[in-house]
Amino acid sequence: MPFTLRSGLSWCDCAGQAVFLDLPRNRYFCLPEEADGIFRNWAAGEALGDAQHKLLLRCDVLETGEGPRVSATSHRVATRDHAQASGRCSSAADVVAAVTGQLRARWWLKLRPMATIAARLARERAGAGGRIPDEASQRRVAHAFSASAMLLRAADQCLPRAIAARRLCQLHGQDAAIVFGVRLNPFAAHSWVQCGDAVIVGDLDHVRLYTPILVLP
Repeated sequence: MPFTLRSGLSWCDCAGQAVFLDLPRNRYFCLPEEADGIFRNWAAGEALGDAQHKLLLRCDVLETGEGPRVSATSHRVATRDHAQASGRCSSAADVVAAVTGQLRARWWLKLRPMATIAARLARERAGAGGRIPDEASQRRVAHAFSASAMLLRAADQCLPRAIAARRLCQLHGQDAAIVFGVRLNPFAAHSWVQCGDAVIVGDLDHVRLYTPILVLP
């Protein structure tokens, strides 16, 4: 009987341990030590016995069915932060858009599960194609969100800021990804927006502490 990663899960290898994000259920989790080792063996392509498969089914990380062995999430390493680039190129309208976008995203997150919001972002992206990267436009968005932090609390608001920044990038004709990341000991999660190797919103120094677990292009 074939097995595949359960629908709705993504995972990463963080500090030598598998960490999972269950987006439909809005939770992160790890497996007990024995199950973690078995899952990592399965993900590496090793054949498992019936008892091992049953354990991973009980842990709710596998399901029966045809499908690929989904690899650990990876994403291009960020090396630059557009918010730190010299020259402020955003307009008052951009700052207003950043503020209103964050307020809208906060409202969405109160009313809708993240999986629903992710599906909406995917639909918005589907209508765009053949976009040419323009760093001036990307910096314009980054600087707008830096300025918005003086008007709207940014601490502990990484996800609504990321959703709003991703949509403003789209408005300016730039493809951007929302990246969810985790770290262990102690556990923490972060989300940021990235274009290529440049962080738009999320703080490069902070981003470097996290391992990507899900990427929403």
